[in-house]
Amino acid sequence: MKSWITANSNQLTIIGHTHRPRFPQIDEVPLFNDGSAVHPRSITGIEIVANTISLIKWHIISTSDGFLKIKKNVLEGPTPIADYK
Repeated sequence: MKSWITANSNQLTIIGHTHRPRFPQIDEVPLFNDGSAVHPRSITGIEIVANTISLIKWHIISTSDGFLKIKKNVLEGPTPIADYK
């Protein structure tokens, strides 16, 4: 994948389900991967909002009053997409 990306003008590329999440540094090949995506009680993903990109995780938590709640954690980013060009 990295060879193809480099040969194609460092085209920002998002892949998934390799079990290895990847969120590159600005000076690296722009290959993003959400990892395995679905885990027991959580889901990871790549999120693009307002021209930024992040690696995120949605998971279930218990509130102090005993209710279950879905919570989003940002694992990497947000980073402006333009920084990868």
